[in-house]
Amino acid sequence: MSDLPARQLLLYDAATRWNAPPMWRGPEEVIEAACNCLVDGIDSPSLRLLAGASPKDPAQEIEGLVRATLQELGLPEPGTMPRTKVIGSDGMVLTRLSRDTVRFEVRSTEPELTGHEVLVYVNDVEMTRLGAGMGMDPFDLLIPENQLIATTTPHQVGIARCECGEYGCGSTDVVIVRDENAVHWDWEFEAPIRGGVSFKADEYDAEVERLGADRSWERPEDTTARLILTGADREHLDSMGMRLDWVAKDHENHDFLKVALYLGDSDWNSEKPGYQVFLRLPRKGRTPQEVATEALGLLANDPRNWSAGWHETKRGTAVPPSLAGRKWRQESIGLAVPEPKRPARGFWRRRR
Repeated sequence: MSDLPARQLLLYDAATRWNAPPMWRGPEEVIEAACNCLVDGIDSPSLRLLAGASPKDPAQEIEGLVRATLQELGLPEPGTMPRTKVIGSDGMVLTRLSRDTVRFEVRSTEPELTGHEVLVYVNDVEMTRLGAGMGMDPFDLLIPENQLIATTTPHQVGIARCECGEYGCGSTDVVIVRDENAVHWDWEFEAPIRGGVSFKADEYDAEVERLGADRSWERPEDTTARLILTGADREHLDSMGMRLDWVAKDHENHDFLKVALYLGDSDWNSEKPGYQVFLRLPRKGRTPQEVATEALGLLANDPRNWSAGWHETKRGTAVPPSLAGRKWRQESIGLAVPEPKRPARGFWRRRR
């Protein structure tokens, strides 16, 4: 991103993406890249034919020209060049230099979404807006573990979502990998810019650590949620077939905190039952630490002793969870199912 990419790199990049999911860009970009190569004095027989091709030509013919052009120019096959490499001005494959900078910022979302987003700036340009449109919620990116930490094993992380707030409706991901003294990012799905970016490892690590330690954005309910999500004994829950999903202020009664867990089989194609389980804890007049301590104590206890709500997540599940105790109540998508009202005795006497 620091310098204008070499024409060969633009050609290779276009050749890799023009007829591949998820974007299906069409041949216009690769034809334009071939024309630009000719203008810059790069030449080969197939390159000329590719530059003169029409976007309406059969895809099979264009694909043949693309592969022949890359072979004649000594460039790699599409998709075979390692992510950490680039093509230099002389056509040689080089290691990508760590010339870019990264900065993160947490800010409040629009009022109707009542949350936060992590903005990502590369070379002081915001990538989240240029990508899918909106930064990820800190709880999706940083809690319980900071997913931005770079290791030598590549891993893919979502850094932007649709402006509606849903990841998947629109998505920008990065593949993060550490390579000696550099950290490389490569875009997936809705790329905000052309080509990957590379950072000095020490500078990247310091910024990621700063972001992970920043608590200035947290509201009391956020602090409580973080303490629970990072402090829960997940191995204990897993041993009972339970997974801690999320923690948030109860939207029905803001004086309570809601802890959501998943119990059972989460495969929608499976006939095995699956349930969502809710714990509600009073938070009014209490510190986040006090509420979190109570919640962690409950999660470490026998679920049969909980006062909990549950609802089935698959149609056809009619039986309560096997772990349900006497204080468990069935709910309907977060709303408690009222107990059936018993008719007055006089009513039955009249009917009889």
